[in-house]
Amino acid sequence: MSMPEIKIPQVPLIDLTTLWFQVSGTLCNLECEHCFIGCGPDVSRHKMMPRSLVRSYLEEAREYGVKEFYLTGGEPFLNKEFPGIIEDIIDAGNVTVLTNATLITSNLAGRLRAVSEKSPHTLLFRVSIESPDAKENDRIRGEGSLHKAMKGIKSLIGAGFNPIITTTKLNEGQKTSEAGFKEWLRGLGAAEPQIKALPTLYLGRAEQNIRSYQEDERVTENCFKEFSKANLQCSYCRMVTADGVYVCPILIDDPKARLGTTLDESLVAYGMESSACYTCRTAGLCCSNTAPAREVTREDVASFYGKAAEEPQPSLCCPAIYEEVETGHIPKEVLEVAYGCGSPVSQARIEEGETMLDLGSGGGIDCFIAARITGPSGTVFGIDMTDEMLKKALENKAAVVANLGYDNVQFKKGHLEEIPVDAGCVDLVTSNCVINLSVDKGRVFQEIYRVLKSGGRFVISDIVSDRPVPENMKQDKELWGECISGALTVEEFVGFARSAGFEGVSLLSTTFYREVEGVTFSSITFQGYKGAGEAACAPRKPGYC
Repeated sequence: MSMPEIKIPQVPLIDLTTLWFQVSGTLCNLECEHCFIGCGPDVSRHKMMPRSLVRSYLEEAREYGVKEFYLTGGEPFLNKEFPGIIEDIIDAGNVTVLTNATLITSNLAGRLRAVSEKSPHTLLFRVSIESPDAKENDRIRGEGSLHKAMKGIKSLIGAGFNPIITTTKLNEGQKTSEAGFKEWLRGLGAAEPQIKALPTLYLGRAEQNIRSYQEDERVTENCFKEFSKANLQCSYCRMVTADGVYVCPILIDDPKARLGTTLDESLVAYGMESSACYTCRTAGLCCSNTAPAREVTREDVASFYGKAAEEPQPSLCCPAIYEEVETGHIPKEVLEVAYGCGSPVSQARIEEGETMLDLGSGGGIDCFIAARITGPSGTVFGIDMTDEMLKKALENKAAVVANLGYDNVQFKKGHLEEIPVDAGCVDLVTSNCVINLSVDKGRVFQEIYRVLKSGGRFVISDIVSDRPVPENMKQDKELWGECISGALTVEEFVGFARSAGFEGVSLLSTTFYREVEGVTFSSITFQGYKGAGEAACAPRKPGYC
């Protein structure tokens, strides 16, 4: 009995942010039994892309503001012009190469590292392996393929890259877990092992060797009652081949998925007719390194830290080291939720009687430390937007007051971009790994300048990156919460401070934090001063600046 006719969902292209290139066509030096395109040594359905053709599409991509590029095949390193193609594209945006790594030598990896270091954009490698067990891997990918891939992976790691391992979960009997993969990668020298697991697509050789899609494995409008089409990769990407532009990297053998000869012709809605679309929707498949979130909001950050207030996360941010003499008067419940990346209060040279404002005060640790230093004649204000964190701070304030013998700390709900404090009222503004969480950092520094007295200063600890953070990481809500996605470079931080009017901006300390997708992140503490000649402190609101 045939299935009733269904309405085919249409997915509009919301924003072309990601572009794929099938640089080696369907030519590959391996012949994997599950390849959904069916690539191989003698497969030429799709031709190699010459560098000149890639360049022509790249120019069109620049016009649309594409910033994320993926280069795939077949095996892209079979294209003799491939290193030059990488050099062309990395000038326009971040590049990820999908490879089996069997053709990568130490000399080639070193050459690619030199190309990467000349660019402000990132160069990443995704290496396809089914298992670190040679027998299990080679059964699927071909005799000796794991040994050759390991040599390529070691060459990449030796050149300073951190390759991502891509694996397809063929069946529940797969012996190696994600933890096993990561341990294997560490053994090859990877500092931060990364694994991307993909579901099986029953097309090409996978359809021949495993199974076909069933008649009822189709996408309908019911699939989107509680799921936005904006989450699908066909809403933000296109795939370029020597034959034209397709909707995505999965469907280059589907004539209905060919949308035109130019990018301009491809900017149309796509009807999800293929059964592979069913896998994308039901398995949450994203061929990119990460699926883009359209926008990271204050609410996302507040939710992330609200949960962290209720359930302490010891690994969140890099450790802030406090001396016991600084925290002896503070309850352990506060210390457990001290999510920072430095100790700005310890480096701020706070004087007795000063007024301090801590932005993103969280559970209150920096405010409580400052309260002891400023003494009963001083005042400490804490601003946070997270209800759970404010509750934690207020619950523990009574114990701090009892231990100190005086009360000079106040907490209030507010945002960094709209500090609820009158102009010219505080001597010192601190923040500890918070400004990176804001999506309008320029506005934050303007607000800091506004609330400081003439001659006042800021001392800020935060996370910085050694290069601009890639777009795919910026769109990751978890990485935002972990102080990675919103990181600035040192130059950008200093630039925002100086643009707001600060003088004497200087670095006090730098500590390595971690490396993610080839980007190095560090914790810094820096300071700046509001010059003399500003207006006197405005009248205070009752109980608050």
